[in-house]
Amino acid sequence: MESRLLIDSADAGTAAAHLRELAEWLRHEQELRGRVRWEHRDVAGDEMGGLPEALVVGLSSGGAVTVLARAAVEWVRHRTRDVTLKVVRESGESFEVSVQRATSHDPLVTELLDFLRADGRNAEPDETA
Repeated sequence: MESRLLIDSADAGTAAAHLRELAEWLRHEQELRGRVRWEHRDVAGDEMGGLPEALVVGLSSGGAVTVLARAAVEWVRHRTRDVTLKVVRESGESFEVSVQRATSHDPLVTELLDFLRADGRNAEPDETA
């Protein structure tokens, strides 16, 4: 199972900068090492390269799902600017985490965990939640 992490921003440069910060944040999570990769948008004919559009996270265990949910909410809470992180399942359904929603940490982590687990492909139970 994979989930895509996108930054909701009209400016592609700002979104890419936030994604780089998030990638660095997730890099410190042992359970997610080797599971996070970049997804770039298609390059137009007159462009030299594309900006990153999303982070794709492979979630094959319940522990990784829990770590991603907690880390994503915590990352948003530490932003000094208004940021909206969109988590998109393979089915196309999405869940948004914004600074406004992240005022209360635990309920939002639980909501995001429920969203990620509802994909039905995460068969391993999570003993850490």
